[in-house]
Amino acid sequence: MVLAGAFTVAGTATATASEHAYVAAQPTDTVTPSVTGPDIDAPQQTDPTVASETKKKLWIGGIALVLFALVYLRNRKRWTNWRKSRK
Repeated sequence: MVLAGAFTVAGTATATASEHAYVAAQPTDTVTPSVTGPDIDAPQQTDPTVASETKKKLWIGGIALVLFALVYLRNRKRWTNWRKSRK
């Protein structure tokens, strides 16, 4: 401790105002956007096979919905008949 005290400078530090303004560094390369936005006149359907696949999927979904409705109605009818016979 004594050696550390011998090599230190006793005194107060004062801050002085400088006349110079410090400016942060700015990047020199600027990126310019290559695309400004979506194309307004974009084609609506470019591939006709997409439309045929979509129609096929809609038909399959419609058939599945009809089959589900038929099974649901059949089971509902069987359930009501079973409840009536149980009483």
